[in-house]
Amino acid sequence: MPHPRSDSIRLQRFHRYVLYAILAVLFFTGAAWAWFNHFLTADESAAAAAKSWALKIHGAAAMAALVLIGTVLAGHVRFAWRAGRNRINGVVFLGALGILILTGYELYYAGGETLRAWNSWVHLWIGLALPMLLFVHIVVGRRSRRASKTSKAASFGAESRPKKGLKFELREDTE
Repeated sequence: MPHPRSDSIRLQRFHRYVLYAILAVLFFTGAAWAWFNHFLTADESAAAAAKSWALKIHGAAAMAALVLIGTVLAGHVRFAWRAGRNRINGVVFLGALGILILTGYELYYAGGETLRAWNSWVHLWIGLALPMLLFVHIVVGRRSRRASKTSKAASFGAESRPKKGLKFELREDTE
């Protein structure tokens, strides 16, 4: 298999924007649901309707996010892992996504109120932390990209420049 291009780690602009939009919808609908569920006690019927819509939109966005995460795993994660770039932060970010997927599944299908309450809080707190984890992943990734570009350019330049005072002759190999 050929080695991936150095820029294949970076997501294409459209892919990145769709992923960010879906993650933003997930964040805001999850935060809205938590707000309506835990902090709002005013008009019960309005809060119940808002909670219901927030949860419906959150569930639909979660399905879209699962598809997008699959595409990111197939390209971005695979190429970045091979290149050895941003591994620790990427594993932390993927681990947080995995916990969100697991706890989200358990919120729908796991039995028992104690487990459900625990899953709800874990899901909420990791979901609220996810934008910061994504931000850190992006910043560290950009720094590692710049560092790898400068180190490649420096090593390329050092190898390709002849030393002063030395003369090189072109000769043909005869067999």
